[in-house]
Amino acid sequence: MTREEFLELQSAHQSSGLSLKLYLQQIGVGYSTYNYWRKKYLSPSEASHALAPISFRPSSSCPSSFAGDVPSGATLLFPNGLRAHFGCGTEDVLMALLNKSLPGHVLPE
Repeated sequence: MTREEFLELQSAHQSSGLSLKLYLQQIGVGYSTYNYWRKKYLSPSEASHALAPISFRPSSSCPSSFAGDVPSGATLLFPNGLRAHFGCGTEDVLMALLNKSLPGHVLPE
């Protein structure tokens, strides 16, 4: 795959409105294959621009008990299915982690 073909694939995915995994399944390209070409052709600065901005609003108070199955705090959901839960009161730690890991992508509320 040439760089131009890869950039066309990225453009087609963005205009499809589908998640990356679903789009790749539909066109018959493996997710690991896509990541191989992404790492090969995109510079770190180009790859970081592909991330969506993260908006995070810390809660001002934490409930004293759970309401049903909904935990308090914040949960990050990743495209690969991984969930990272941060309990109530850890908002500052989460913001620091996100700002350090993804500079320029976390928007203060």
